[in-house]
Amino acid sequence: MSIGRLLVRTGKFVFLLVVIAVLYAYAMFQGGFVSWFLFYSVVIILLCNTLFMLYPLRWIEVERQFDRKLLSHNEKMEVTLLLKKKVAFPLIYVSVMDDVPASLEGMGKAPGTIFFFTGAKQLSYNYQIRGSKRGEYWFSPITLKTGDLFGFFQKEYQIDIEDSLTVLPRLWPLKRWNALWNDNQEITPVSAKLVEDAFSVAGVRDYVPGDKLTSIDWKVTARAGKLVTKEFESQSGKGYTVILENAGEGKQDDVFEERVEFAASIIDDCYKQTIPAGFGISTNADLLIEEGSKKQHIQKIYQELAKVERADMYVDEASFFKQTVRNRSIVYIASSMTAQRMSALQSFLENRNEVVIALLQKETVADVDIEESLYRLKKQGADVMYIQSDTSAFDVTS
Repeated sequence: MSIGRLLVRTGKFVFLLVVIAVLYAYAMFQGGFVSWFLFYSVVIILLCNTLFMLYPLRWIEVERQFDRKLLSHNEKMEVTLLLKKKVAFPLIYVSVMDDVPASLEGMGKAPGTIFFFTGAKQLSYNYQIRGSKRGEYWFSPITLKTGDLFGFFQKEYQIDIEDSLTVLPRLWPLKRWNALWNDNQEITPVSAKLVEDAFSVAGVRDYVPGDKLTSIDWKVTARAGKLVTKEFESQSGKGYTVILENAGEGKQDDVFEERVEFAASIIDDCYKQTIPAGFGISTNADLLIEEGSKKQHIQKIYQELAKVERADMYVDEASFFKQTVRNRSIVYIASSMTAQRMSALQSFLENRNEVVIALLQKETVADVDIEESLYRLKKQGADVMYIQSDTSAFDVTS
């Protein structure tokens, strides 16, 4: 506590003592009923005021309650602040205020309130937030305040309650993602291209909203009387391995966010088709999450995508492409290409990897050397797709 604040508090306390002394002197000299009534009334009020101030705020337990820990983009959630008094005591007022991370939008209701003259042992307050930006957010602390009748004194107490909340990336529909030009200039579904040789039907499960109609087993559905979906098992351990380019120099945050959202949309497409998916970033030599297709596995990928950040470094310094990778189906998501990066992708093709290059660009590639290199990668078996984003979907062209 600063010396100035200490002097102010001391001055207020001395002022109250002077008021009592003056009233007592007045009652002694006046000696009437009114003077003594006034003296004892003020003394009783000041004693009650003292009791209010002596009540320790640490006797109030505070909880922050969520109904879930994961939020989709722009999803709303209610937060409950619960106050429990160890000893029921009628405080004049107690205010509670939560510290909400800046990027979580409120819904018009403040993250705190004031309770007046309440003797209840348990109090609660609700407010809503919305996940408008992906990321992992931490709440802390919660602040309690109280004071006396006259505003002379005020107490403040902070409770460190760390709670985390993860806002997942936005998911967009993928226009024409399931169509690529093959060597005969015919349209071939991407998923079929990878799944045809890699997967076989392992069984069936109950239909989940979002499953494609092509994966429904109509014969079993007719026998069982309910919708069931085919489940596939891998014959050669292959699925999608999504590699996100997170290296880059300068201010490229908007472009990077588009790459993250496109990666999340691909993972969502894999989940709906029960295709195993793994995830990694270019600046990490090891995959963050290996391939899998269960719901819990996909949620882990979403959480990694929610937390991933752009590394301010030269693209060719990324460590993932400096290693030997074999027998994978890689989807590489980037916004630009360099000669060194295309050389690394060519090595991946030579090591029996299937490579899909997804370029999110505002404009088409203008560098002639880059175009020629991409054409050579196509000839060696790579699929090159150009991604354009609009207000409702990612448009995929080859």
